[in-house]
Amino acid sequence: MRRGLQAVLLAMVIGTTGAAGQTKGPIPLPGPTIYSAPTPAPLAPPINPGPVVVPPAGLSPLLTEPGPVYPTPERALPAYPSTQYPGPIGQQNLQSYRNSLKSQQWQLERDGVSPGSERSREIQQQLNPTSSPQ
Repeated sequence: MRRGLQAVLLAMVIGTTGAAGQTKGPIPLPGPTIYSAPTPAPLAPPINPGPVVVPPAGLSPLLTEPGPVYPTPERALPAYPSTQYPGPIGQQNLQSYRNSLKSQQWQLERDGVSPGSERSREIQQQLNPTSSPQ
């Protein structure tokens, strides 16, 4: 009889957990709270105040005459002198060209190109007539 009682109790425990497991499920959460701003009450249309009354003295010249009220001041010259270049623009261009040729010559030497190469000779020929005592 003990076995029978144990079997019945076991069946009851298993049955209740199974039945309880079937009825339980995910607990539904409440939906999100959505806030919407209230719609403002409509405004009455503006009231037309009527025609504009011109003052007896007339309109101000600020309103009737275009342009600045005060004359624009003359631009003052800068307190410092303008930049003085070392020579005329043509001389500066020649110096810039000479510097460019020297830079090319230096780059060829750096890259290991022979000074007797065609490009090196061309650069040297262009440098010789334009060279000036420094």
